[in-house]
Formats: sequence, C-alpha cells, structure tokens
Amino acid sequence: MSHWHYQLMRHLTPEGETYYAIHEYYPMESGDAWTETPCQVDGESKSDIVWMLQAMLGDIDKHGVKDYDAEP
Repeated sequence: MSHWHYQLMRHLTPEGETYYAIHEYYPMESGDAWTETPCQVDGESKSDIVWMLQAMLGDIDKHGVKDYDAEP
C-alpha cells in the first residue's frame, strides 16, 4: 500500500510560462499519480491550517519538485 504526500510541482502554461503548485502525490507500483487540481489550504481551525502548511513544507523539503504532466 502506498502513502500519498504533498508534492510541489512545476507547471508550464500554454504560453510557456512556469508556475508552481502543491498537489497530492500518490507513488504506486503501477505508476505514480497526482491530483489534477492543486491543493487548497483550508481547515476548521487555525491549528488545521498550521498543520497543513507544516506538512506541505516538510514534504517539499523531503520530496523536492517534480514536473507536472496532464496525464500522470
């Protein structure tokens, strides 16, 4: 069983501009997958937001940046 993590991904616009967004990333034996839409930072409390941001930062440090493709 694989475990997902937050993943910073490099996107390219049709005009060739680069931007970055955080996605949920699912490493799997059959091929990696990730969410089509970037993650939103939201929650029911301040502590939810703090936890999410800390988890995102930790995963960026651990997993770096990957290129986004429309087809995972």
